[in-house]
Amino acid sequence: MPWTYDDYPTSMKNLTAEVRRKAIDIANALLDDGYGDGRAIAIATAQAEKWAKRRHKQIAKKNTGGTTGQAVADDPELGDEDSIHVFADPEESGWIATQGQKRIAQGSKKADVVDQAKAKAKAQKTELCIHNQQGDLTQEHNYS
Repeated sequence: MPWTYDDYPTSMKNLTAEVRRKAIDIANALLDDGYGDGRAIAIATAQAEKWAKRRHKQIAKKNTGGTTGQAVADDPELGDEDSIHVFADPEESGWIATQGQKRIAQGSKKADVVDQAKAKAKAQKTELCIHNQQGDLTQEHNYS
């Protein structure tokens, strides 16, 4: 079920409106690509939080009992582009690389897709996140 800015998963309620909108957009794109609700929510929330950290934006509403709310980026010189993520393609046997809501590479071999994604991440000076078959993040590379 696609989410809206007014009807979204409970787990996103403590995110600031800006970060929650980003997470909802990412989650809806993942749903369109065939991911299940739980997986889409987890991946989208993590990506939205990273997006906020790179931009020094507040992640959670204040006094929510969660994180302190203020994001601190590891490196202030990170590129402005969204991180690139490599996932197993849920619709086919193969792998895809996405950036934001765009599919930037796909293929039957993970190594080939990772190589294409790595070249783009280096050129853009952004982050590359590699996920396993189940969608769990296994590697992160920062090319800023």
